[in-house]
Amino acid sequence: MQQLAFLSPALIVLVAVNILPVFYTIATSFQSLHLAYPGRNKFIGLGNYISILQDSRFWNSLGLTLTYVAGCLTIELILAFCIALLLAKQTKGVGFIRGVLLLPIFLTPIVVAFLWRLLFSPSLGLLNYFLAFFGLGPYEWIYSPQQALPSLIIIDIWQRTPELVLIIFTGLLAIPQDVIEAAAVDGASPWQLFWNVKVPLIKPILMVGILFRVIDLSKVFDVIYILTRGGPGISTETLSLYTYTMGFSFLRMGYASALGMILFAIILLMSFIIVRWGEVDFE
Repeated sequence: MQQLAFLSPALIVLVAVNILPVFYTIATSFQSLHLAYPGRNKFIGLGNYISILQDSRFWNSLGLTLTYVAGCLTIELILAFCIALLLAKQTKGVGFIRGVLLLPIFLTPIVVAFLWRLLFSPSLGLLNYFLAFFGLGPYEWIYSPQQALPSLIIIDIWQRTPELVLIIFTGLLAIPQDVIEAAAVDGASPWQLFWNVKVPLIKPILMVGILFRVIDLSKVFDVIYILTRGGPGISTETLSLYTYTMGFSFLRMGYASALGMILFAIILLMSFIIVRWGEVDFE
């Protein structure tokens, strides 16, 4: 009982902050709740979910979200593997290089957003200035409906690739050297050594890195909101931004709660697939 008394404040905070809002969101998703008319909310069952499935703006935001997740994750994995393999062969200055790689991660989203807003400026930005030396540009970057999403992907790659680099680098260091030497003696080529030996051995820790990145990418909000507000038009309106817009701009909290639950279900499904992939080695 004494231990329970000591734990009770933390448990109360945990329930109040994490558990109750989830159940409230689930309950709200089945209601027609509009903040402009607080006394008119009523239970409508699956009405919000049916309306969402008929909403073209929802499908646009879902497509943009999946494109953003796939684009960022694919490029970040390729770059992270390349950098981690180079670091694994490096004998001097590894600690300094890892420290430099971590610098973008420490920056807050608002600092990152304003930094890249300056770089992406069509007239005064440094990116267009340097690209002009190669006869490229000028590009409109986040101010163009066609270039805005790729520009946001570039930002995430710059800031978050070091996370995967450190995870993969740690996994590579944990591989027993005698396994690598045995595979080399058996005549494995560098590609076979990488794909058939190193990748399977670091799959559990790689799974954790991919899982964290997929969750973060699926619910990304801050940098996109600061830079584009989902624009130009709705060209960068991901599902999290659309949920925010419906809830806090149009005040349709029931509809926004249903959108949030759909986003939660999508993240849960992708997380389950990733975890199952990472557990293959343990079967």
